[in-house]
Amino acid sequence: MKTNTKSLWEYLGYPAGSELGNIVYQAAKADKIKVSEYNNINNPVYKGKVWKYPVEWLNENASWIKNYHNK
Repeated sequence: MKTNTKSLWEYLGYPAGSELGNIVYQAAKADKIKVSEYNNINNPVYKGKVWKYPVEWLNENASWIKNYHNK
C-alpha cells in the first residue's frame, strides 16, 4: 500500500521556507520517518529539493508545524 505524502507547501497551502523546512526534516529523521524527494522545483522563487512527508505524520505534528511562523 502506498503512503499518502505531501510537501510542506502542499500541506500548509503556502511556502514553509527553508528554516521550517529544515526543522521539519530533522524532526522526521529523528522520528525515523521515511521522507521522499522530488527535484522538479524550478521557479523564480525557489529552485531545489522538496521533501515529501507522510500525511499521517504531518497531521500528528500539525500544531507546531502550522504555528511555527506565529511564534
